[in-house]
Amino acid sequence: MAATYLIRRAVPRDCDGIARLAAAAAEEAGGPSSLESSRIKAHGFGANALFEAWVAQLHAGPLIAHAIISTGYDVRRARPTVVLNELYVVPEHRRGGLARKMMSAIARRGRDLGARELAITTGVDNEIAQRFFAAIGAHRRQAAVFMMSADGIEWLAAEGL
Repeated sequence: MAATYLIRRAVPRDCDGIARLAAAAAEEAGGPSSLESSRIKAHGFGANALFEAWVAQLHAGPLIAHAIISTGYDVRRARPTVVLNELYVVPEHRRGGLARKMMSAIARRGRDLGARELAITTGVDNEIAQRFFAAIGAHRRQAAVFMMSADGIEWLAAEGL
């Protein structure tokens, strides 16, 4: 019998569970996570939320997956945008369709927001994720991504003073 998952938008009481999942995802990727419960509460909820978290549970148990998305605006197309920043499923619940169901929920959310594309970010060395995203119909797109460090932000911000 297939597992029945409850996939839903996260609420503030999920912050500790999301933080645990984010730490596990970062550990698998070989690095630390700064997505602590207090930051999730501050940045993921309220009128000025910077991201949305979506979670999955098996019945009423602990969280077993999460997806983090952010929204923006494509000025050339005059449409909202959605970016999948992270998708994580605990190892014991992988290969059963949960990641695909999570992506379906994210696609519905993007559609509801009016987005015409869903951008997906993953590590350049994460071949498993790249194969998964290709299998669900995503296409690799090359882009030049520029990142500015905190020092660079401070330096550039001070230039206008």
